[in-house]
Amino acid sequence: MLDPKTAGCRGKLFGMVAFIFASGMLAGAFTMSLVERYYWLRPKPSVLSEAGKAMAVQHFCRELALNESQTKAIENILDEFIMQQADLLARYRSTRLSGHDRILEILNEDQRRRFKKILGELQNQRKD
Repeated sequence: MLDPKTAGCRGKLFGMVAFIFASGMLAGAFTMSLVERYYWLRPKPSVLSEAGKAMAVQHFCRELALNESQTKAIENILDEFIMQQADLLARYRSTRLSGHDRILEILNEDQRRRFKKILGELQNQRKD
């Protein structure tokens, strides 16, 4: 026969293990949501950095067995690409801001305030 004390201990032990398991699952889910929000979903820089360029050149050299003139040509192409991409990004931002300014010119004060609020909400949605 079972001792009444032992049966109660089993129930408490099972409850404790279930509580620890559920707590671990919740902590893991919470941690993953934080990681996704603040690490994985950060906007990536759209312009290739110098470090990225150096890594790309090294990778191409290793994988394609490039000679020195080919390596130099690829470096020049990537430099040109970086400059073009930075220029396009700057023109995009300038055009977008110009459009916002033109819209703000035709709105009354209440509409301007609401328009700015809408833009802020859209920016927050893009970040999330």
